[in-house]
Amino acid sequence: MLNLTCKYLLSVILFPYGGTMKKELQSQGKREKHIDYDVTSHIRDVNGHEIFKNNRLTSQFLSNYTGIQMLAGVRPEDIEDVTERYHAFLGIEFESDTIKKVCLHQADGTPDREIYVISLIEHKSAVDYDVAMQLFRYMSVIWYDYRMEQNKKKKDANRRKAFRYPLIIPFVYYEGKEKWTAGLHLKDRIEFAEEMSEYIPDFQYHVVSVQQYTNEELSKKGDDMALVMLINKIQNPEDWKRFTEEAREFMDTAYAQAPDEIKEVIIKVLWALLKKMNVPNEEARELMGEIGGHGMGILFENAEKMDIQAERKNTQREKERADAEQERADAEKERADVEKERADAAERQLAELREKLARLEAEK
Repeated sequence: MLNLTCKYLLSVILFPYGGTMKKELQSQGKREKHIDYDVTSHIRDVNGHEIFKNNRLTSQFLSNYTGIQMLAGVRPEDIEDVTERYHAFLGIEFESDTIKKVCLHQADGTPDREIYVISLIEHKSAVDYDVAMQLFRYMSVIWYDYRMEQNKKKKDANRRKAFRYPLIIPFVYYEGKEKWTAGLHLKDRIEFAEEMSEYIPDFQYHVVSVQQYTNEELSKKGDDMALVMLINKIQNPEDWKRFTEEAREFMDTAYAQAPDEIKEVIIKVLWALLKKMNVPNEEARELMGEIGGHGMGILFENAEKMDIQAERKNTQREKERADAEQERADAEKERADVEKERADAAERQLAELREKLARLEAEK
């Protein structure tokens, strides 16, 4: 008999740049006071959440970038966002994360089961080594909630031999340039993992890095998620230069053909990029408006302006480094002068002492 209970796929998205609700409230307070607030980090948190909140982009990510056959062919309509259900369990600190439930189908299109997919977004280049434990917390909460729901339908359902918990496949969506060096297994975070492995729960998560694809490879993918990943790859002026040279035709064509819901996400991702490149707010807003009316071609026509902003920022950094070097050199010179004065004074004292000794010898 066909089991029409769909498998669950959990998608949890983390924002290391302070994407939690608690940190967002702190950031909001800093914005109001105009102190110590990083607008770029806040915007990146928001656009990261927007990416995986969109079921079309999520379906393309699962189908085309995870390399898992079970997820091939997942459609937007197969995905349900169940994020809010777990906030009560996890607390507001996880409020920026998203959780997806995905219905799988048999070869003839008949609904089969549902599975969960956990996808954590890592923006920063520094690797978070506790990702596996965070994923484990999500998985535990989802299984606990699943048990409670099944027991409501049938008393003590979880105690039956045939009872099974849903599959959960964990991912990390990583934007950093540095190689992901954190252990991929939960056991990597637990002491005596090798000696006592039979007593330690374990799973492996999968890392999807935007840097594992070249601009050409993403352009050939040809989907909306490739648009997002191309932009997410840009970390510095050199990346921007390659982007304008290698992906211009694809970006312009793909954006023009994208549905409005995807264009809205792309605009938010581009806004984060412009702020990261130090483009002034007024120019960024003007450019965003032009993209909305004319397409991505406007972005490339303004590439020189954006490069200038990036170069201006780099020039300022170089000036700051040069000033710091000069300060260090001046301090070294001052220390050397002081040491020389001390040495000269010691030499004079020694000469005076020698003269006194010589006079004493002469008097004898």
